[in-house]
Amino acid sequence: MQNNLELTQKQSLSQTQIQSLEIMNLCNQDLYTFLNEEYMENPLMDKIGESAPGEVQEFGEWYSYSQTFNEGYGSEDKEENNREIIPAKQEGADPETYLKEQLNKSAYTESEWKLIEYLIQNLDDNGFYPYPVSEAAKSIGVSEETAEKCMKDLKSLEPCGIFAENLAECLITQFEAEGIEDEILNQILREHLKDIAAGKISTITRHLKISSVQVRKYIAMIKTRNPRPLSGFYSGNTNYIVPDVIITQKDGLWDVSLNDEWIGNYSLNEYYIHMIGESKDESLKEYFQKKLERARFILNSIEQRRRTILTIAREILEIQKSFFTGSGELKVMTMSELADKLEIHPSTVSRAVGNKYLQYPGGVIMMKKLFTQKVHSDMNGEEMSALQIKKILKSLIEQEDKKKPYSDSKLVEELKKRGIILSRRAIAKYREEMNIKGSFERKEI
Repeated sequence: MQNNLELTQKQSLSQTQIQSLEIMNLCNQDLYTFLNEEYMENPLMDKIGESAPGEVQEFGEWYSYSQTFNEGYGSEDKEENNREIIPAKQEGADPETYLKEQLNKSAYTESEWKLIEYLIQNLDDNGFYPYPVSEAAKSIGVSEETAEKCMKDLKSLEPCGIFAENLAECLITQFEAEGIEDEILNQILREHLKDIAAGKISTITRHLKISSVQVRKYIAMIKTRNPRPLSGFYSGNTNYIVPDVIITQKDGLWDVSLNDEWIGNYSLNEYYIHMIGESKDESLKEYFQKKLERARFILNSIEQRRRTILTIAREILEIQKSFFTGSGELKVMTMSELADKLEIHPSTVSRAVGNKYLQYPGGVIMMKKLFTQKVHSDMNGEEMSALQIKKILKSLIEQEDKKKPYSDSKLVEELKKRGIILSRRAIAKYREEMNIKGSFERKEI
């Protein structure tokens, strides 16, 4: 019995370590999405303050789009989010044609059809029409009653929510189309979209006098809807690389920081912790206790991730400082060597740098590309990387006599003259990796 208990504990610990490594592997943008999902599902997690991701925001949820509309629709200076949610039609399709095809042109007068074309052409990129219909009626020369009738027809088209005046109307329309009519839900949509975007759950609970669990359930419903009906029609959005680590230099001093201020700070919800101690409902206590353990695990893993990435990045800076200044190439540095130096497991290093970008004064680079594979030592005992050897090989081949190109055996000799001992097989391998043909194919007649 005791042996089984010990085995179960070891397996549990192993699973916990795996989950912690998975969190370690997340880039900042994925971490943001992960934390928001955990926050929405776990009442024991509390969000401190408001996040302001700005250009790099990628909530991973529908409400990331609501930030676009906070300052009023129709503005040309809008931040575009690259994530598509429930595309209305194949990307790149023409929305004007798609919408017109759903209407029977013969059912409208010439002036009505002209108005319909005008309204379609004045949709914003998200599929909203945030302007007074009376202005369109005046421009085309039809009555407001006619304009309202045409707008009603347009609002009935697919994708659902098209021609809504704003985000709230768009989402309410989608829910009503499915027979969902909930006044609290509608009130959240009309009055609290900004609060959702800012993570102000407590503001919503106070105003509507409902629990945070109920609010999260409503938010979960809202997340399944499409906040931008025309999101599937446009392609070509710019994909921005968001650095996870930033290295700066000022007055000769170097600094390493994580680019995670926009992610937001999380803590344990003291109200529910107090509830665990006060509640007499055992099933409720058990539920909150499990949520508390999960929240503690997440927060501890996030802090461990932060410390580990910073420690690794600082060590990388020390080793590759000449590269970051632009005065030298990458030095030989393997993940295993760095792990030994920091006394951590190589898999931890691999996870900590995986999927992450580092910004330095010279640009942005994937962190894993800062590591090289140690292959050989030259005659002076200095270690050389595969990248360094490939550069030397490429230079030799570029300078060879094209009528008598170097064979792989000759390249072995040329490298030996430079103090580099390498086998013919290794030469062939590196040459093929650089897409350089053999000597026979390189020969010019």
